[in-house]
Amino acid sequence: MPHLNTLTTFLFLALSSPIVAQATVTQASLSGLGQIWVLESDDWRTGNPSQRVGCLTNKGRFVNTENEKECGVFEKLTDYPYTIESTEGNCTFNDEKSERNRDSYYGKMDHAWTCHLGVVADVYDGLYTVDGFNYPFLCVGDLTCYFDAPHIPKPGKSAPLWQFRWGSLQRGITPGHVMVQLMWHRVGEPKRDAAVAPGPRIEVSGVVQAALKGQEIKG
Repeated sequence: MPHLNTLTTFLFLALSSPIVAQATVTQASLSGLGQIWVLESDDWRTGNPSQRVGCLTNKGRFVNTENEKECGVFEKLTDYPYTIESTEGNCTFNDEKSERNRDSYYGKMDHAWTCHLGVVADVYDGLYTVDGFNYPFLCVGDLTCYFDAPHIPKPGKSAPLWQFRWGSLQRGITPGHVMVQLMWHRVGEPKRDAAVAPGPRIEVSGVVQAALKGQEIKG
């Protein structure tokens, strides 16, 4: 993503006991058509599909369902601005009409993920993955690879989803909320010779957990 160009071309923060990725996820893993699964996970190193607690609908809502037809089908655009869209339209965290995360100390001004025809695609709305993940987890902005849900919705209900925000006065998930990861689950192969959308020029190899929680907010 253009706003990540200031990052180093290779992020390698060694742990005392490095954990090596079990599979080779690349930007090409985020292609074709896919569902976006929601995992109840606070650690990308151990997060896996068995932790699935739902998916995102075409409108961008978090639902807890085993009915695949209730899950939205998304496409990662391979042309600028490289955003995600569903049949409802482009998707964004910047729609001022969607719900705010009022419980969060640092994210109280954030808006929930939403998809509709009124959204004008912006490169900063793009979701991407990181080369070397065990699974194609999704990130946004400056390496924010975790998200904030108010709760896991009951069957037949839905919930909003926000970016995870943290700082010295709230280092973990918003009290009473649930930290989740998003994972791309491909349901349709990309077209032959289709381009691959660019991602951050970093690779995971035993990176420390905090490195993928986004930037610490000061104050």
